[in-house]
Amino acid sequence: MRSTVLLLAAAFLFSPAAFAEDEGSAREGFKQVHQGMKKVTKTVDKNAKKGFKTVHKKAKKDVHRVDRTAKKGWKKAGHDIKKAVD
Repeated sequence: MRSTVLLLAAAFLFSPAAFAEDEGSAREGFKQVHQGMKKVTKTVDKNAKKGFKTVHKKAKKDVHRVDRTAKKGWKKAGHDIKKAVD
């Protein structure tokens, strides 16, 4: 991620628009570069959200499974204690 940001920053700084003589075209060039960077950021965010959803779903199932097993264990322990006391 850090290398992507550095690459985009370098592309922004060394773009031909940065060295243009005409101020209007430089502004236009910077605007295009900025819009391109926005598109890249949105795409990266969208892909990260998709990846997080699947991981979150799997983790939720795993937690539910552990909770269910723990509940069964506590019930069994409770029955064992009752047997031992009686």
